[in-house]
Amino acid sequence: MDTTGVGDAGANAAKARWLILIYHLPREPSRHRVAVWRKLKSLGALYLQNGAAALPEDAVSREQLEWLQHRIREADGEATLWEALPNTVAEGRSLVEEFRASRETSYKKLAESAGRLRRKAALGSSKSLLLEELRKLEREFRAERRRDYFRSPLRNEVAAALRELRQVLKEGTEAGQSRNSIGGK
Repeated sequence: MDTTGVGDAGANAAKARWLILIYHLPREPSRHRVAVWRKLKSLGALYLQNGAAALPEDAVSREQLEWLQHRIREADGEATLWEALPNTVAEGRSLVEEFRASRETSYKKLAESAGRLRRKAALGSSKSLLLEELRKLEREFRAERRRDYFRSPLRNEVAAALRELRQVLKEGTEAGQSRNSIGGK
């Protein structure tokens, strides 16, 4: 698998520092466990095993995991936050590739959705509904970019596809408005 790209994940895997949140929460109420799981998912954390999740170390992930650690303790749970280095270059690369694979799956879904919207636009679907769907895709893309710690090459492809789709919808909306104003005169 190609391990090059912006941030050169392959070369930096051995040097990458990781934050590992190890936690345990009481079974009840379950809302605390669900909230922790959702937060870790939104951050793009990789579960190493049940109750142990890892993120590449940076200021944002540290702040978020420290906040989550505090919330777990408030919910009568136990939580410790560790800084770690993989034992071998291969282990570091494996972690990086797991993160990349997860992001690439998400980026592919976004690209497919953008393609569907573009086909709908070509068929003459309602521009206002398409613009609403596009805004949702753009929000999902921004969230995905925040989780893309190792800068997947698909990131730029999806960004370009969304820009092109916005332009297509903008031109279609402007063309429709021009026809309406001309027809009204």
